[in-house]
Order: sequence, then structure tokens, then C-alpha cells
Amino acid sequence: MRDIKLNPDYDLDFRNGDFVVDDTQEQHIELLLLSKQGEWKDSPLTGCDIQKAQHGGITRMLDRHIRIQLEADGFQLEELQLSNQGISVKGKYDEK
Repeated sequence: MRDIKLNPDYDLDFRNGDFVVDDTQEQHIELLLLSKQGEWKDSPLTGCDIQKAQHGGITRMLDRHIRIQLEADGFQLEELQLSNQGISVKGKYDEK
């Protein structure tokens, strides 16, 4: 998936006075996981708010919520692993 790339501070990335367009699949997944529901004007139900689970337990509810959000975003999930060390996501976005 190619789109406008963000820099590490989540601001628009510019190169030579223009937007950087690159593969953004990881960026899309990261933004989906970090976003809270209601933060996206055009899609108020989008978001996992993964930061709430930062010091809590990893539950089946969190796993299910992430799977539902990824599927709703058009991501074909092959494997999802949640652990205390982080999240591993394998799959790809539907090519449209």
C-alpha cells in the first residue's frame, strides 16, 4: 500500500519540498493500534487504543478487538501474536 508517509513524530514527511510517498502498510497498522475510537472524523468507530493495555493484561478481548479493527480496515490478517514484548502482525492489505 502506497500513501503519504509520516515521520517518527507522526508529522508529514517532506523531501525536496514535496510529500514522501512510500509503502505505508506498517504505518497504517501502527496508527490503527494507537488511535482511540472517535479520533477519525470519517470513521468514528476506528481505533484500538492499545495504550490502555500498556500496563494491563493481554486479554482475549484485546486480541478480538485488534482482529476486528484490522479486518474492518481491509487488512487480510494471517497471524496475530500478542505478548508482553509487543505485537506481531502478519498479513497484507487488500489491493484495490
